[in-house]
Order: sequence, then structure tokens, then C-alpha cells
Amino acid sequence: MSGRTTCKKVRLFGKQITLCFGVVFLLLPGCNNNPYRKGETAEKTYFISIPSPPSQLDPATAYYSHEGRIIDQIYEPVFTYHYLKRPYELIPQTAREVPTPVYYDKDGNRIEAEDPPAAQVARAEYTIRLKPGIMYQNHPCFATNSAGEHIYANVSARDIRDFKYPSEFEFQGTRELVAADYVLQIRRMADPRMASPIFSTLSRYIMGYSELHDKYQVLIDTEREHRREESGAAYSQQKDEALNPVKLHYLEPECEGVELVDKYTFKIVLKRKYPQIRYWLCMHFLSAMPQEALDFYNQPEMIKRQFTINRCPVGTGPYYMEVYRPSEVIKLRRNPNYHEDYYPSEGEPGDEAAGLLEDAGKRIPFIDLQVIRIEKEAISHWNKFLQGYYDLAGIGADVFDQAIQMQSGQDATLTDDMEKKGIRLITSVRTQFWYVMFNMRDEHHVVDGLDENKCKLRQAISIVLDYNEYLDIFTNGRGLISPSPIPPGIFGHIDGADGINKYVDDWDSTQKKAVSKSIETARRLMTEAGYPDGRNQDGKPLTLYYDHSQSGQPTFKSLLDWMKKRLNMIGIRLKERPSDLSRYRQKLLDGNWQVSSGGWLADYPDPENFLFLFYGPNSKAVCGGANSSNYSNPEFDRLFLKMESMSSGPERMEIIKRAVKILQHDAPMVWTYFPEDYILCHSWYKNVKPHQMSYNTMRYKRIDADLRTRMQKEWNAPIYQPIVLLILLLIGIILPVAINNYKRERGL
Repeated sequence: MSGRTTCKKVRLFGKQITLCFGVVFLLLPGCNNNPYRKGETAEKTYFISIPSPPSQLDPATAYYSHEGRIIDQIYEPVFTYHYLKRPYELIPQTAREVPTPVYYDKDGNRIEAEDPPAAQVARAEYTIRLKPGIMYQNHPCFATNSAGEHIYANVSARDIRDFKYPSEFEFQGTRELVAADYVLQIRRMADPRMASPIFSTLSRYIMGYSELHDKYQVLIDTEREHRREESGAAYSQQKDEALNPVKLHYLEPECEGVELVDKYTFKIVLKRKYPQIRYWLCMHFLSAMPQEALDFYNQPEMIKRQFTINRCPVGTGPYYMEVYRPSEVIKLRRNPNYHEDYYPSEGEPGDEAAGLLEDAGKRIPFIDLQVIRIEKEAISHWNKFLQGYYDLAGIGADVFDQAIQMQSGQDATLTDDMEKKGIRLITSVRTQFWYVMFNMRDEHHVVDGLDENKCKLRQAISIVLDYNEYLDIFTNGRGLISPSPIPPGIFGHIDGADGINKYVDDWDSTQKKAVSKSIETARRLMTEAGYPDGRNQDGKPLTLYYDHSQSGQPTFKSLLDWMKKRLNMIGIRLKERPSDLSRYRQKLLDGNWQVSSGGWLADYPDPENFLFLFYGPNSKAVCGGANSSNYSNPEFDRLFLKMESMSSGPERMEIIKRAVKILQHDAPMVWTYFPEDYILCHSWYKNVKPHQMSYNTMRYKRIDADLRTRMQKEWNAPIYQPIVLLILLLIGIILPVAINNYKRERGL
């Protein structure tokens, strides 16, 4: 063999060896499964995931909790709640103080009493004074040139083609928060096009608010008619307003109930006594909205690019939205313009021992960036949490036993594996209740009505749907049976034997909890209701129809099968009538349903926020209100109107007891349970205390990034064994070939 041929073979063999070991070295980084860029977890960044992105980020319309968790960190109401104190205490946020109302009688005379009877009050004024010097986040809507003109007014497609988010725009600006921004937002909710979910409630109290709604409608109709006349027969209102919405000057029409006083002061005027208005002023619905943001986003090219308030909020809060990729990730960056704000210096008993006052008096927020990833698969989030790549996790039913150990008669505790990792378990009962509801306007006249037979039918159903069993099967026991709609922690809730629903439950003194009455009791009630053995006078079995939009949920079939099995015990057949979400919501609005289910989470810590779900004039089918069951009882309504304007005390408690007893007897809903949260958090995630009234609490949380980095390295040490085996395998293949070539070249 020639030397040239030998050299070629050697070079080829050398290339093969180089290629093989090159592949090995390329595989080495794969031994580390860290999903973040190098050094990212060493920063003051909070990592979490959610199963689906928010769809409504406009504070006037966003009403779901997963939306509030985002926008409540961006927008600021005038008041908020103390982070640590319980019961929940109102404190100023952008306001200087929480004002005391000034009351007037029907003759316009000021009432000197601090808490006068509601019947005496014909006018209640709340004057709100803002702190000066609060600045908005940097945003292109505030950017101006040397002449004071807005740079991004009348933009073309070319002007904004290179930008994915407002945070990327070349020019940014800010300005001071003023009272007109709050007046604009509160008035904006009266715009008929907004369909704000709280307008119907506020219009009952704010003076001139309903009339303002009508004034806006006239202005909209007038402009639409003008455009129609200008464009002729071919005019399409839908196409026109899709890119060129009718602009309203919200501050121009007169509205006595929402009044601008001066640069830093505005006034809310009510036509009756309603102390809960201060709680509404803690919610993002009534936070500030700058006119510049509305003008910026209402341009045709902005709308085409989906740059809207619904996707790109503008606020004064501790964080601003830096990135919004709804199918992938949301990033909230610390607002560099955020005003002075400090961690609380006092809390409730036990907070200091729990380490919740270690940061007392320090300026907040502590976390620089929140990375919120969209992960539909719960198991993926769980695995990354165990590796330390997410800072917080809930506990799904499929991993419950991996995290929690339950011992009879004792509280839930963490498993040894969780304890070794330093993971903490934080539990709390939500100020929320789930329910199965009956349509009290049922067109088939089966589950509606207040006559005794109808009430007994609903009571029987409430008994047979045993939610103690439900909790054991579906939630690992996480929840408390609800005797009424008022949850623990809210004035009006009664614990123990005194608080049970005596029409449906008995008190088990051994287990110290409410248990459903016997199936025999439910069957007796069915007979008294006119359905012996579940059959009507014609001998036909009673069939109820369950309307829902939950077909796509993985556990729904099991839940429905459970309901069918339980109802069959008293002879009732249950048939489902599924709809998509849009159609289902329309059914509720039309009153075109029979039995359904849902839940209610407290907007504010007052029983009125739960009992108003049963106030007759709030009927969803009548006026689009929050009374989804369309329940109406004159005596309950009378008690509700008396209770809603009272301060909490013994007299109010007695009225609440009477109102709740009426609800328990009439049974417009099956009170199911108050859910209990089990939250796991890593040792490096500090200052964590459940807060049921506000989602703007991330500013208090802190990350020990150094500890997180150390733990991640310890828990996720690179796994080199597969690479070592691959190297040995390659050596085992290559070495004999090399030896044979060597021998052949030398004639051995």
C-alpha cells in the first residue's frame, strides 16, 4: 500500500475520531436541564407558570382572578389593604388618607352623627385627596417632542413596524398622576360599550351614574348617525368602528356623583348611605386611566397591531408589562418610577415569629422581574418546581400524596422528601364558595318558586349531593362544608354547630363538622314535594337538565358521573346540556337554563358582597346583575337593604342571621364548600402570607437568589453517566479498528 493511501486512511480515521468526540462534547451541556440562560436565576427574578393567559387586561372589564393577578400589579386604586393585618384593614395607596364620609339629609343639611341610620341619609360624600408626585411608568403614550406634541400621535404602519411591545418603542415618557385620571376611569365604566361587570351595582349608589350612561349612549348614537349620513348606504358601522371607534370625551358630560375638585382631589357622591364604596375603591376597576393611553391605543394602526389596553396596560403600580406573548410568557418588570412604598412594620400575632417582619420598614418592591410562563400541563410545572426552577406551586390531586401526608385527627403535614428540600406548606381557606344553583325562573316550573313543595325539593337535592364525600373524592379533603354563602373570615360567618344549615345538615360532635342528613330524610322530602321515589303524578321519573360549558375539562366527566349517581339515590335523573362558553353565558343572561354550577370569590371583606348575589333586583336574567339564580324573596330583599348600609355590629349580625335562615330554607343554591388552598413555596421565597382581598401583594415578596442558585446546583447536578457510557462505547468500537489498522499497516 502506498504511503499516500496510508496517510489518507489515517486522516479519515482521525476525522472519524474527532467527529465522535465532538458529538460527545456537544452532548455535555444536555446533562444540565436548567431551562434558563446562564446566571438568570441568580437575579432577583420570580419564576412561575400559569395554565392559560389572561384575555382581559382592561381594568374596566377584567373580572377573573387570573387577570387580576396581572393588572393589580400595574394599576393602582386609591386605597388598598394592609398586607399582614387581619381582619383586613383599609389603608391609603395613592390617596393621602381613607376619608370619612360626610352625610346630608333630604333637605341638604349636614348630619353630624358619625354613623346615622340609613333612612336619614339622602347624600353621602367621599372626598379623596391624592399624594402629589406619583408618576406613571415610562410609556410611549407620554412621549413628546420639544414642542410638547405627542410623538406617536397619528402613527403609520411604518412608524411602529419594528416594535412587538410598547416597552420596545424608541421614545418613552411619563407624567404625574392626577385626580382627573381617576374621574376619567370611573366615568369610562359608564360607557355602554364597555359593559363593565360592576356598572349595574355602582349605578345603584353613585349619584347621576345611570344618567351618565344614557348621556354617553346619546353621544355615541349621534356620532354613528353622522358617520352613516356622511358615508351613504354602503356604510358598515362594525367595519368602521373596528379601526375607528367613536371617541367620547368622558369628562365633559355633567355627573354629580363623580366630580373633579382640583388637580389632586376628586369626590364620589352617593345617593344613599353605602359604607362599602370604600372597598370598591380598592379594586382595579376604579384605578387611574390616563387619557393619553386611550388616545394612543385608539389609532387604527395600533388596533391592527393589537396594541390595546386589553393587552398593554399603562399604570403607576410597582410593575409594568415588559413582554406579553400570550401563548408563551408574560414578563413584569419593576417600575423604576414607582413612588415611595414600604414594607409594613406591624402585623398580627405570630407574624414576627414566622419571619414576616424581617423586612419591616424597607422600601419595596424587592423583586426586579416576574417571569410568568404559560404551561398547560400541570405535571410540567410540578417537576420544574421540585427542581427549583419555579418558586411556588399548588398541589394537584395527582401529586397530593407525593407532597402531603394526612394523619387522622391532625393537620396536613409535608412528606419527608418535601421537608428535606426546605419546602414550606402554607394553607388558607379562601373567601370563596362553590355552588350548584337552581334557576328560580325555570320555564319548566320544576325547580323554581318559593312554595313549600319547591323548597323541599331543593332541600332534598342539597342533602343528597353530599359534599363531604365530594371533598374526599375530588379534593383530597381540601375544603370546608358551607352552610351559607358567607365564608370564614367575613363578618356574618358562624362556625361550629350554631352555624350549620339545619334544613340540610346535622352536627357531628365527634368529627366536629357538619354532615348531610340521611338519604331517608331526602326521600321523605321528595315525597312531601310531590315526587315519591323520584316520580311525578304521572309516574314519570323526575328529570333535571344540567347546563354547563365544562366538557373540555379533564375531570368534568367524573364530577358529572358523581352528581348523577348521588341524585339517582332519590330517583332523580340528570341530563347534561353542554354549550361553548359564549353560548352558556348567553343562556344565563336569557334565563334559559335549569340547573348549573359556579363559584363566587370575594371582591371585598363584607357580607354584602355575598348576600347581594340573592337580592332580587340584581337578577341576571332581568338586569344582567350578579344574582345568577334569579332568586327573589321580598322578605330577604327587605333585610338585605337594611343590612347593606349598616356598620358591622350585633344589630347587623342579627339581620344577617335572619337573612341566611331564609336562604337556607328556600335553597336557591346547594351551598357546597369553601375551598382550602395548599401552597408550596421554596425556602428562598420570602414574606409569603395568603391574602384573599388583593392581588397586588408581589411588591412585598422577596427572593434570596443566592440560596436559590445553590439549591438548584445541588438538586440538579449534571448527570454524566450516559456520556461516560457513550465514550466507553465509542472507545470499544474505535479502538479495535485502530489496532487492526495499525497491525495491517505494519504487517503484524
